Amino acid sequence: MGRKSPTIAAMHARLVAVGCNRYETQTNKGVWGTGDLKSYSGWQQKLGFHGSVAQSGSDADGIPGQETWDKLKVPRT
Repeated sequence: MGRKSPTIAAMHARLVAVGCNRYETQTNKGVWGTGDLKSYSGWQQKLGFHGSVAQSGSDADGIPGQETWDKLKVPRT
């Protein structure tokens, strides 16, 4: 949490574009936070992974993995 990167901002934009917006605010787009975790979990669920951020050991834990990251097509920054 709290890490800052232009890649996080690009990921934020892609998650919103693919309909996985679980953000409570549109500020600090480049800083990793709970909105990123929830939105990425939504993306994982959209791809067929099960569970959620709240479930320990979930496949849809909100942490980017190579497969889901590649499918999100985040532009290089």
